[in-house]
Amino acid sequence: MTNINDYKLDQYCKGIAKEICDVTPEIDDAIDQGCEYADGSEYTIYHYKAHMLCQNCNTDQGEDFVADCWGDTPMTYDEMACRIAYGEIEGRIRNEIYEIFENKEAA
Repeated sequence: MTNINDYKLDQYCKGIAKEICDVTPEIDDAIDQGCEYADGSEYTIYHYKAHMLCQNCNTDQGEDFVADCWGDTPMTYDEMACRIAYGEIEGRIRNEIYEIFENKEAA
């Protein structure tokens, strides 16, 4: 993904969640894998991509994540962007995993 926006980020995270849930029968294991995917995402490891995500997408979940985990910790601009991007991606993957498992249970 070169140009990121909320729609593209949603699709990216939904694809990851689906891939995880296709091979992982336990929700806790799926959530753990979602964290690993978020941690290795190009949007969390490359500063300029993290900045693109922060500038072009809703980052409410990512900002809440940073506030909860690093509220009083000094950070550079790049560190903050990468942490917000991680929190946003992880949150979207997690939400989609919950939805997939809820749909499996309802079926």
